[in-house]
Amino acid sequence: MTGAGPALLFPGQGSQAPGMGRALVASGCQSALLQLAEESGVPLRRLLVTGTAEELRPTEVAQPALFYTGIALAEILIEGGLRPLAAAGHSLGEYCAVVAAGSLSGEAAMGLVLERGRLMASAPAGTMAAILGLDLTALEELCRQVAAAGECCVVANDNAPGQVVISATGSGVEQVGQLAKEAGARRVVPLNVGGAFHSPLMGAAAEAFAKQLDQIAFEEPKFPIAAGVTGAISTTATAVRTGLRDQLAGPVRWVSVIKALAAAGAESFVECGPGGVLGGLNRRIVPTSSTFSVDSPDTCTKFLAEDGRGSLREVG
Repeated sequence: MTGAGPALLFPGQGSQAPGMGRALVASGCQSALLQLAEESGVPLRRLLVTGTAEELRPTEVAQPALFYTGIALAEILIEGGLRPLAAAGHSLGEYCAVVAAGSLSGEAAMGLVLERGRLMASAPAGTMAAILGLDLTALEELCRQVAAAGECCVVANDNAPGQVVISATGSGVEQVGQLAKEAGARRVVPLNVGGAFHSPLMGAAAEAFAKQLDQIAFEEPKFPIAAGVTGAISTTATAVRTGLRDQLAGPVRWVSVIKALAAAGAESFVECGPGGVLGGLNRRIVPTSSTFSVDSPDTCTKFLAEDGRGSLREVG
């Protein structure tokens, strides 16, 4: 993969927000995915339009909601003529990347996402927190100290320089948070998630989910996907499947993902979803890059009108 061009990015759980899919649902985007969710017991159509923050927070709701939103936005962009150089997604967002690249159908991936959300929601209780102002190595050592005392605690997300997320039991997060403050961390921020994702507490869920994943046929991706669990560029169906299998209990190496995409030629990124969180991270990882956020049909249309043949300019 070489040459300048945009890479599509998709946010993960925690980015959900009330009204995030109102305009997409009203425009009729990806109605088959909404129907699949309805049939599985998740009233996604209503939740995307009028759901409260509390209603959108549960894992089994947030994941299909974000998946639908990401896929619907990517469809508008690609059908409108955008030709991505590559794609990546933060945790759940990686499923959007896989569909955008044509390695899975939207329907097959929605089925997996619904099952993934249910399994993760049923995992042992835990939580996550972002530690600001302390580097990765220091936090890994603090997690080892707390884990040695009997708590499950690991670094889950290497999001950006000075922003690392830990995943643990409630007590583990509390202990590491206190140690981090004593070591000079600026802030400890609890995350809006429903469990200790990307940690050993997801082990049983990951094992059960792998059995579901292995029953699904993957196609060769039309463009590369950066695997969150390694940061490596995946160009085959086998590599894409492996990346999804390993990510549930493994870490999200977002710094490595963005550096790999930039090294492969991505000069700009288009974030498909609510919040614009990834853009803030990207500016700290590759300061020379630009990230453009789209979160509705209107912002997609405006972006495409100003984008032309891939010479990206800021929109929205």
